[in-house]
Amino acid sequence: MELRQLKYFIKVAETLNFSAAAKELFVTQSAIAQQIMRLEQELEQPLFERSSRQVLLTEAGRLLLPLAIKTVNNSQECKQ
Repeated sequence: MELRQLKYFIKVAETLNFSAAAKELFVTQSAIAQQIMRLEQELEQPLFERSSRQVLLTEAGRLLLPLAIKTVNNSQECKQ
């Protein structure tokens, strides 16, 4: 699990849109999707329910979100 993956996960969870998250993070949509897929594989859990119309957090995604935010915030505090 990488901090980058958690940052991408958080942004997709906030926007509920892979393209919007990619735009805000200045990366490609495919980069976001690939990293989220790797994170899901590592956790052996889907984090998002994807359909052609919407993206929703799964139960696992809802549980991970506060932990991911805390982890990313803690890493930023370490840098300071």
